[in-house]
Amino acid sequence: MAGRAVGDRRSTGCAGFVTPPRVTPSRPSPFLVTPLPDGVLPHIPGVSSCHMGVERGIPADDPFYGGTWRVRIRSAAGEVLGAGILLGSDTVLTCAHVIPDDGGVPPATPVLVDLVGVHDARPVSARVAEGCWVPQLPDSCGDVALLRLSEPQPAEHAAPLYRLPPLPGRPVSMFGFPEDNPSGLWFTARIIGTAGPRSEWVQLNGDVVRLGFSGAGVRDEVGRHIIGMIVSRYDDSSRVPSAERQRFSYMVPVETIVRHLPGVRRWVSGDRGVDPPLVSQLVGKVQDIGFAQRLALWLRRGGLAGREGIADVETVVIADGDSDRYEALSRAVTLADRELSGGHEEAVSAAPHGTVPPIGSLDLAIDVTGWSDTDVARRVADRMDLRADGDTSPLSRIQAGAVPLTIVAVGLDRAADQEALVRFMRVLADRGSRLMLVFRDPGAPGLRLAEELFRPDPARVDAWLEELAASVARAGEREREAAERGARFAELSGPRQDASGLRINLLRLRGDPELRSHRIVAKLAAFEHAVRTVGGRAEATLRAAAAQQAAVEELRGLLAAYAAMLGAMAASERAELFPLQRAAHALLDAVPCDVPEARRAVDRFVHAVHTPAGEPERTPEGGPS
Repeated sequence: MAGRAVGDRRSTGCAGFVTPPRVTPSRPSPFLVTPLPDGVLPHIPGVSSCHMGVERGIPADDPFYGGTWRVRIRSAAGEVLGAGILLGSDTVLTCAHVIPDDGGVPPATPVLVDLVGVHDARPVSARVAEGCWVPQLPDSCGDVALLRLSEPQPAEHAAPLYRLPPLPGRPVSMFGFPEDNPSGLWFTARIIGTAGPRSEWVQLNGDVVRLGFSGAGVRDEVGRHIIGMIVSRYDDSSRVPSAERQRFSYMVPVETIVRHLPGVRRWVSGDRGVDPPLVSQLVGKVQDIGFAQRLALWLRRGGLAGREGIADVETVVIADGDSDRYEALSRAVTLADRELSGGHEEAVSAAPHGTVPPIGSLDLAIDVTGWSDTDVARRVADRMDLRADGDTSPLSRIQAGAVPLTIVAVGLDRAADQEALVRFMRVLADRGSRLMLVFRDPGAPGLRLAEELFRPDPARVDAWLEELAASVARAGEREREAAERGARFAELSGPRQDASGLRINLLRLRGDPELRSHRIVAKLAAFEHAVRTVGGRAEATLRAAAAQQAAVEELRGLLAAYAAMLGAMAASERAELFPLQRAAHALLDAVPCDVPEARRAVDRFVHAVHTPAGEPERTPEGGPS
């Protein structure tokens, strides 16, 4: 993040924002502010402070690149703190960590706002708007704020905020103020996908942001909308070989910003992800737990990467009057939506295990009752802002976009033409979309058609089963290896028989009565997810065991070095230290080894060696033992 560390503060209600508990951010910002000599912005010869991107030859007010919404935020002394986005005439959106920490709740220190995209605009003083400051939470979520300008600006300069799910490969640009160019630069990147704490962020690969970019608007280069805000970056540690190091940027999308600051919604356009009839109020308990777990797993497991010729489509029947199952569906799509999932911490914490889907795991949930296939195509194309040259029909926009989506469609047998709609769903599935199609009537013609259209080729299913068998074998091998190595350390020891369960479930899948129906796809995909989970757990144990072993070897070396120091002394001089040495050796040799306890024993011995004879022995922390 580009700005200052955030202190322990409490945010207050901002236009409907629910006040979170008092929090202390888990870490300070990895960036520093850019101090400017004497509080004055340096002058770049031939370029005014309102003309940006000089290195790339892009003036700030160029009509193509545009961006009159771009904001530079400075301290009263003139140092660049970060960037921001003009909303309306008197509001600026930025990251909370950009604002100087003065200990206030919210910070009361005024900052200077420069509309760098507006020729000859004067700096304007601004403060955090009352209740519109959400600090970085311990899990790194949040970190958004609104500033109120002391003087309104022309509203035509405001940003066009837009709801747009993260579309992999979509080109974006952002404008920030790096240390060596406080006048600003354009950076470009492409969307990779959901990432970051609780899936709040979106990863961007390309030009990597740096100090001075936090709070910068992220502009979609296709629709020219602002779809997010730069919040942080990632750098591999120096332990990674330089040729292999990865660096990329993170943005927080508009829908997540709205979740934290609902007052921003009035400046946002673009279709919402969940139709109003499907939104849950998240009151009461989950009644159909099994179905809720099934929905959460479907949303969690991701798509069928590389499964060419197999449609990732699941059909569900929710009969009229089955309120428990319908509410489970509504809860799932509400909790999976970036914008709707906020402010329901109590409902999430009280939810049964495995019933809460990841935030951002759903692109669209629609009630298609009474709709035609064209209506649904238009809803999908509008939600994803899909465009086509020349022909602007909804189907042409989708065929040109070819974007893989995760969609829940409810009431297909209540559509204007259910069979035509099911065939349109095949178009989406053929382009990589994941679909959950919900019917009301188990005998609906559309359901029968879906079962035929999405039935996978038996040969592909058999090949998938063979791949899964090989994956189960590998997971079993890694689990055994992890059990052997983990048994050496107290923190990692303990029986795990996950791979045995996988082998049993694989046998059941081979004999599943639905093996030749489309329903087997969801079962195989869920099983594949389980195999990856078991394998990942084993790999994590192996990494932890390697780290514990390295710690033990380090402690052995330290113990040997100080044992040599002790050996150089007369035995009678420090005989009282030998029991400490033997105790440390015993703990390091124990199986399983309690590494933290062994470290404390080695530390006691080391400090005892340093303590002169006759003086009271002290603990490693410096107090009397």
